[in-house]
Amino acid sequence: MCVFGFVHAELWENPGWMTRLRCGLQKGYGTEFSSRSVFGRPAIFVRHRVVDSLTPRRQKVRQEELFRLLTEKGVDRVAICENGNSLGRLPLRRMGSDYLRTYLAGDVGSYVAQQAGATAACFFRTVGQLEERALLKLAESYRYLMVSAQRDSGAICRALRRRYGLPVVEDPTPSQVRQADFALLLHPPGRDVTLSEQCLAFQPLPDVSYSVPGGISVTELSLTVPADITEEIPLGFDTQPILSEAAFRGLIDPGRIKIHSVSIDNAG
Repeated sequence: MCVFGFVHAELWENPGWMTRLRCGLQKGYGTEFSSRSVFGRPAIFVRHRVVDSLTPRRQKVRQEELFRLLTEKGVDRVAICENGNSLGRLPLRRMGSDYLRTYLAGDVGSYVAQQAGATAACFFRTVGQLEERALLKLAESYRYLMVSAQRDSGAICRALRRRYGLPVVEDPTPSQVRQADFALLLHPPGRDVTLSEQCLAFQPLPDVSYSVPGGISVTELSLTVPADITEEIPLGFDTQPILSEAAFRGLIDPGRIKIHSVSIDNAG
């Protein structure tokens, strides 16, 4: 079973020489553990004091000890507090927002539809469950769809034509892509394309290195989350990665999370 880890790091200001000695030599000193459930799953909460006056070697030893203790407790995903940069790089996998942002990709397109216009272009590697959901959401708000995918796009395109009577273009040409008012980028296009200057573009996986020239990038999402879900989020931690991890593991219904607003930034 997945055990969530929540690590709160704080700077131990002006520690005495005895404190520095213990932090440098005594394993686990200055680190406190507690536990409770989050979304019905066991969670380990850690209060880890950082002493910046230790040597880099001692700092690394303390980080390795924290990693060992978390691993022994079964933690395989961690959330780090908002001021957790002082922890350095823990080897444990961090909770990320990729699943939730991908799940909400079609909702983002629907949210900006009035501003974006009539045509949406989607770039996928394959059409799986999340991609299909995005297309179905976009079909409710756009009069034309363009779909570029390496595989598995034919069936959903035929279904969209039958269900909504939509003109759906498979593997659009660069000139067709230039007509898009909204672009969903989950995979690099199979050819060189450029978005129009007015096209709103959403790339759910912000760490992916590719980019498409032109357009206006939808960056941050502001969400409306039901109170019974919000109250499960520990204070002092970024909300979206925790929501994403809970949704990915089936602990919450991401369909209850709505787009409140989006931030945009010139990408071209």
